[in-house]
Amino acid sequence: MGTSNWQNISYNIDIIRKLNPKSVLDIGVGFGRWGILCREFLEIWDGGKYSGVWNRKIDGVEIFRDYIKDYHYNFYNNIYITDAYDFISVHKEKYDLIIFGDVIEHFEKKVGEEIIDICFEKSKFVLINLPIGKFWEQGKKNDNPFEEHKSIWVTEDFRRFENKKIRIFRDIFHRKFAVILLSKFKFKLEAENRKKYGRYYKIKGILRHILHGELFLQLYNRYKKNDTKFGD
Repeated sequence: MGTSNWQNISYNIDIIRKLNPKSVLDIGVGFGRWGILCREFLEIWDGGKYSGVWNRKIDGVEIFRDYIKDYHYNFYNNIYITDAYDFISVHKEKYDLIIFGDVIEHFEKKVGEEIIDICFEKSKFVLINLPIGKFWEQGKKNDNPFEEHKSIWVTEDFRRFENKKIRIFRDIFHRKFAVILLSKFKFKLEAENRKKYGRYYKIKGILRHILHGELFLQLYNRYKKNDTKFGD
């Protein structure tokens, strides 16, 4: 099919922007959702230009050649047409973020677990989107034999990872699917936003855009300036 549910898109983008990766590997490119959205919200959103000259590296892996069209190469630096397991087993380059966009369920369970473990050693973060539970049977689609679902996953499969963040969503049929962020080290996603926008950016936003309190904001900024306890 080359695409997947949309209910989790904004949540994924929020994570990706907070992680702010300089290099990304998108495993299972399909339509190109994650490569395109990474370009848009990592390079265009904060004042970037539409020059097509990118500052970050985004590579992709796709086993089904017919999914890859000319437009993909506007957003990806490299697209490797090969099996994800074969690729990640021999590819030496490391990335800040590896994304599995509804891919792991297309492997037998043991193979999927091994792929995750390999990526866990080759990236600072691994972001996994996948269906949860037994109600996601799927065979060949679009003349693509690789679309078959070969394994069933539950959130308990990821308990072995110490540093993780799991969020459950439901599709239009109320089936569960998950966004799972894994890392080898402890992380706080809000830390990157505070670095970018300042420690009290949420309070400022509430004052300005919810309470419409420009006066409150001026008083707050004055108080913060004069009180070292509020220093960034």
